[in-house]
Amino acid sequence: MSGEDTPRLPTCAVIGAGVLGVCVALRLAEAGVAVTLLEQDSPGQGATRSSLAWLNANNKLPRAYHDLNYMGMRRWAGLSASLGGPVWYRPTGNVEWASSPAEQAQLTARVHRLTRYGYPAHLIGAAEVAELEPALNLPPSVHEAAWFPDEGYLITEPLVSHLVALAVQRGATLLTGEQGRVVSLDVTGKRVRALRTAAGQSIPVNAVVCCGGRWVPELAEMSGATCPVPLLPWATRGAVAPALVVVAGPVNPPGPTRVIHGPEICLRPDGDQLVHLEAADATVDMHTPQADLRRWAAVLLSRAQRAVGGLEDADVLDHRVCVRPLPVDGLPIVGWLPGAAGLYVAVTHSAVTLGLHLAELICSELLSDTPTAELAPYRPDRFTASA
Repeated sequence: MSGEDTPRLPTCAVIGAGVLGVCVALRLAEAGVAVTLLEQDSPGQGATRSSLAWLNANNKLPRAYHDLNYMGMRRWAGLSASLGGPVWYRPTGNVEWASSPAEQAQLTARVHRLTRYGYPAHLIGAAEVAELEPALNLPPSVHEAAWFPDEGYLITEPLVSHLVALAVQRGATLLTGEQGRVVSLDVTGKRVRALRTAAGQSIPVNAVVCCGGRWVPELAEMSGATCPVPLLPWATRGAVAPALVVVAGPVNPPGPTRVIHGPEICLRPDGDQLVHLEAADATVDMHTPQADLRRWAAVLLSRAQRAVGGLEDADVLDHRVCVRPLPVDGLPIVGWLPGAAGLYVAVTHSAVTLGLHLAELICSELLSDTPTAELAPYRPDRFTASA
């Protein structure tokens, strides 16, 4: 590993308290590592807060990436069972339908491929869809849909709060705000020795795990590493990484209870009498004027009202542009960063599904000094090699 001469980790810092960083900090604390979790905002208030939080391995290619995500789903199910079924874990299943023959053929082919993988996926008739999700209003022209019974979603704010509390109980230190904003890394002999925060604190470390989402490339540059951590651009006009997230309510019974994917809208319940809405064609970025964001939010609510019942009295309660980190090849970037001994990076678009499982794999690598074969396709140096 690039941690070279540190087979055990007496002190470790985790940068970023989204779902992935919190899971890493929890697993390290459980292993007896003195871990400091740093977050410039409050835990879970970045991309994690705005995520659809859809637990799935539905259209994750290649096969190894599918398997990684499916294991991620199973890890959340196992943790939920061990904690007595917390309210933030919602294994509701997912219903998806298509609106054109070409899209239906693609959906059918995907169901067949997933079935070959051993992944629960079924084509069901409109009558069975109505039994599964009475709130759903399938168009009359749609006679079947896809049903993925093992999928679901997480309610991320109570999830992150719960996991942070568990990590602190096991000895982790949480720093937020100026105390948690990392402004520089102290590097001596090409090894990270400490990090400095905006509050002026210097924190000695044996290793740093950078789980800062869209900020990972910037944090990696602080180390002087020559290996890139390339994400799709998000700050420029027309950038493809941002998405519009809409929260609407109230939801009157019987409202939707499952994850729902239609051609124009995807949605899920979002806690008490609320619904989370997204649409792939809501083309926004960090520079989109508020008037345009409000217009798009109204469009999404109108589509949702046509798709499901229970939203007749709903209004848009919140809308925001969410930047979800997306590596340029779509796959996670996980591992020791070449040229900066002691700096481990972890960034992925599937942080909710993968968070707990990735944390376990990362913790294993940090503590054992042994690379994990499951993470081999996702190493940072693949970009250096391709260049």
